[in-house]
Amino acid sequence: MNGTEENIVHTSIRLFKKQGYENTSIADICREAKITKGTFYYHFANKDDITFAYYESLYANQWESIPDLLTIENAKEQLWMLLEYSIDNTISLTPAILKAFMISDIQKGLNFFSPYKTIRSSQKRIQNHTMQINLVKRGQKNKEIKIGDPEMMLHTFTSALIGIAIDWASNDGCFDEKKELRKVFDTIF
Repeated sequence: MNGTEENIVHTSIRLFKKQGYENTSIADICREAKITKGTFYYHFANKDDITFAYYESLYANQWESIPDLLTIENAKEQLWMLLEYSIDNTISLTPAILKAFMISDIQKGLNFFSPYKTIRSSQKRIQNHTMQINLVKRGQKNKEIKIGDPEMMLHTFTSALIGIAIDWASNDGCFDEKKELRKVFDTIF
């Protein structure tokens, strides 16, 4: 993402948190980001594209954001830390914003929040997935992670994550999503 796109994404997320996703217009975003509508539309087709850019920025920035990852020797805990980074950033969006993002993605055929397909997979997202697979394999070799197909284990966790996230977002965050996800993580891995 370039500087203008980062400005648009960060401004949008801030406004979504303050005003709500539905109540934030592209005009609001442009005014706050100090850009023209033409600039917005040059970088994004609509508000929904902010969702994808936000998550892609997480993948791109994750290595700088979790430097402690390499200080942990246990592969299972490294995997959790990698997943936890995305979980924490998703929770910080608020239930209402996550719900709006998920509804938007459902209406578009689940191009982003799906364990089955990732049409918009960036190189960083693919690298992240490859690292997760390698951590599962290393954890299995070291007897830190249960034996099983690493792809299917990660697929199962992603499916559970999406289900729990939908429940959490639909019920205004009335339970500890991260705690529930850790239980599922420990059950699968």
